Amino acid sequence: MHEEGGYRTIQLSLKKLEQFFQQKITDENSLVIVWEDKEEIYGFFVAEIVEYFFSVERLAVDTLFFITKDMRKKSGAKRLLDSYINWAGSFDIKEIALSTTNGVETENLERVYRKLGFKKAGVMYKKEM
Repeated sequence: MHEEGGYRTIQLSLKKLEQFFQQKITDENSLVIVWEDKEEIYGFFVAEIVEYFFSVERLAVDTLFFITKDMRKKSGAKRLLDSYINWAGSFDIKEIALSTTNGVETENLERVYRKLGFKKAGVMYKKEM
């Protein structure tokens, strides 16, 4: 994941990544789903329930969504997203958000998001320093 995406020039800390996953796994307002088969990981999805910065009302937001390149055309990606939507629906929230910031196959991902009923709500621009 790290080598393929737009974050490949940013130093990877496995210790920090492990701490991140441990915190999300134990947080009751977070979701961690791993797509694996025969001990091989094909993808994962991480999300959480957060308050809007301007309100005490809440929404579901994704933090990580990655599928290995060879499995992106398979049904596992949709199953991960369906699980996220179902999980988010169990909370008292106003909306569910999906995003992408790594620049990997964004057009295909946007198409999938639209098929699931999501509408584009903005854009992000980045400049490397």
